[in-house]
Amino acid sequence: MEDEIYAFKVNIASIVNVIRSSEFANYILIPFGDEDVGPPLVFATPEELVDIMQIIETIGGQGCPENSLAAIERALQVSMPKSYIYVFTDAEAKSITKLDNIKNLCQTRRSKVIIFKSGECQRVDLNQFENENIYYEVARNCGGSVFNLKLSNIRDVFKYIKEITKVDWNDVNTHEEFRTKKQYILTIDTYTKDLVVTVSGKYPTIQFKNNFGDSPHIEKIVETQSMLVIRVQVTELGDFTTDVSCQGTGLVTIYRKKELNFQYGFSPLEPKSLKETASRPIPGVMNYVMISLPVDSTTKLIAVNIQTSDKYEEKTVTYREVDKSRGLYVVQTYVTPGIYFKITITCRDTTTYQEITGTTASILPQQTSISSQKSKPKIEIIESESLIDFGTSYKVACKVFGYPKPNIWWENDFGETVPSQSALLEIPSIYISYVTIANATRNGTITCKCKNDEGEAVVSMDLYVNRTFVFEVIKYPTDITIEYGNEGRLYCDVNAYPDAEIEWYHNETAIETSENIEWVPYEHMLLIKNMGIDDTGEYKCTINNTIETRTYMANVYISGLEEPKAETQNLEVVLKPGDWTEQQCTSIKGVPTPEVSWKYKSYNGKFVDFPEGVFVNGSSLKIASAVTEHGGIYVCEAVNILGTDAQEITVKVQYAPKIKNDDENKTVREGDFVELPCDVDAVPKANVLWDMYQDDVIIALDEHHKIDDRHTHRFYARYNDSGMYHCIAQNDMGRAIRTVTLNVLVAPYIEPLPWTTLTVRSNSTVVLTCNVSFGNPAPSTKWQYVANNLDTAVLLRGHSTGKLDLVLRNVTKRQEGTYQCVAENEVGPDTVKVYLKVL
Repeated sequence: MEDEIYAFKVNIASIVNVIRSSEFANYILIPFGDEDVGPPLVFATPEELVDIMQIIETIGGQGCPENSLAAIERALQVSMPKSYIYVFTDAEAKSITKLDNIKNLCQTRRSKVIIFKSGECQRVDLNQFENENIYYEVARNCGGSVFNLKLSNIRDVFKYIKEITKVDWNDVNTHEEFRTKKQYILTIDTYTKDLVVTVSGKYPTIQFKNNFGDSPHIEKIVETQSMLVIRVQVTELGDFTTDVSCQGTGLVTIYRKKELNFQYGFSPLEPKSLKETASRPIPGVMNYVMISLPVDSTTKLIAVNIQTSDKYEEKTVTYREVDKSRGLYVVQTYVTPGIYFKITITCRDTTTYQEITGTTASILPQQTSISSQKSKPKIEIIESESLIDFGTSYKVACKVFGYPKPNIWWENDFGETVPSQSALLEIPSIYISYVTIANATRNGTITCKCKNDEGEAVVSMDLYVNRTFVFEVIKYPTDITIEYGNEGRLYCDVNAYPDAEIEWYHNETAIETSENIEWVPYEHMLLIKNMGIDDTGEYKCTINNTIETRTYMANVYISGLEEPKAETQNLEVVLKPGDWTEQQCTSIKGVPTPEVSWKYKSYNGKFVDFPEGVFVNGSSLKIASAVTEHGGIYVCEAVNILGTDAQEITVKVQYAPKIKNDDENKTVREGDFVELPCDVDAVPKANVLWDMYQDDVIIALDEHHKIDDRHTHRFYARYNDSGMYHCIAQNDMGRAIRTVTLNVLVAPYIEPLPWTTLTVRSNSTVVLTCNVSFGNPAPSTKWQYVANNLDTAVLLRGHSTGKLDLVLRNVTKRQEGTYQCVAENEVGPDTVKVYLKVL
């Protein structure tokens, strides 16, 4: 290995300028031999690496194989991610036990391992193919290559290192090793900015052809018997068939620099364009980073990473899309003073779906120790659209140049100061200031003003509001149910140009603002303050301007109503003359709250005025001194919009019975139906009974006399029912009597004689008795003798009931014949006859 190290010392200086410009964090040298792996030597500059290489010497014999895999593992462990690791060895690997760990380290740290092998020393227990395969496995998993060199080719190695090192390759693809020949498809797209292909193997060759048989222009960087390094000129896009060949085992590695062109800028305040940013950030504060992708690009941002020089670890930061049409995004990050950093973005092509990255150069934050001369401030309105859409919010920026720090403010065209934000953009004297016009609805002028000790500056910008026809109904009324007494809201809102008017109707009647209904313009709301039954029905919102009219209708319903229920303390009040009473009329339920009142209803059921001496005050009813006229029905009424409920109180003033029927004399005929009413009015209720006297003697009423619950005495007149009938009503307050003198007209009745023929001896005395049992009026009675020719002769007369005896003394044959007794009154006659036979 001594000759190789000498060649290395001679040629390493040739790459110092290249690697110095690549901003590597450090440079590490790890010596190794047959058995041991030396400690890593870490240097901050490439010059230090060159210096130490000049004093390196080989120690030991010609041992074979070498502990190269352990050295590669150590290099991956101590180096930073994305490092380039170049391995120089003249022997095969001693052990394969480190291989799996090396693969894992390469995947996680994304470092590249390129192996330069300058000898054929190998393990005796492995054939040549197995020895070569170990290094190829490392190269394939670590984005590198394996080059078998001769001592004369060392200078070519450094040409290769210079080309590989000076470019930040972001797509390195090491293909599977092949034998003799292999064909690949090489794609060159718009994102490919640099392309290097390396082929390792004996006598390597490579050819490119597109579909038309044309080959791209290539530049050979290194061409030896064991390695071929070419640069493909990226002038033609498309797919190229790539044929590679070599003797024995070969390996192809493609280094591709895919670059996404993007711009960026920094500001302490969120910018809306790159013109409002600085090329470097303010240190020690949170900065907005604006990222701008090409407008005509088909890429979409999918990730943003920041790598700082103190850690060399990438940190993923959250981004936000600001303007899709212009490809603008922002992220926020804290910038540490004095620390370099890089920004790497990853985008996805929306057409091919491939991912492309782009990385900035190292960025150093602004220096805080810069001094400046005093200067009068000046203002630059950052170019922006002066025509803005109606109703949109618009942000205007101005840059202010001046030292010392000027006071910055904005005014509208009324001379009013409007809220704004200002911050230092570039140390020491460039500031950025923003004002936001929210909901622009009119043309106007916005002015940026500033002032410091050296002077002042003013710059204005005219803004014009562009508004096309629009008729966008934002809110419209819908059916709603509102609880009684609660608040209800109906909405109607429109974004319209020309301006539209809104009119409200309730049941086809235009609504005017009242104590209960109010139109609240700033809330676009019709407010029903206190829901009542009159507020129900159909509401209509009509929106109209000079171009269009629309109408929206909604029904408003009411809930929470309850029918009234009236209640009194008593249902009946009994008073004595002179008593005092007060009764209350209340409503025990009802929504809305019922109104209560009193009414007076006489016993005949008609509502009339209150009697004199009855006083009503709201729900209170008072009787100061009861008299009979105060009796009656007092009605307590509870009324609300759902109806009326009533509760009656019967007021009774006690008094002695009164019989409404007068005394009378009544004449009927026997058999007539007799009805003797006795209509009694009394409080408290009177006990009522009937009796009957005949000649001052009380006569018990038998069962054919009926008295109903209204005290009416009914019966069919009999011959003995004449007399004086008394209806007697009595209570605690007194009694009343009604007298009816009843005269029953009855035809006379003569008791039958015991015989129809009476035989007597002559000269005997005969007594014929005519017994008139009854008759009213008193009948006239007479005995008559009936001759054979039916002529009659009156023998004896009488004028009352009772017996009328006809006495015949010393009867003779001449007196033999028919005798009859006749009793007669206005009702009719009665007669008895007897035949007197004289022996």
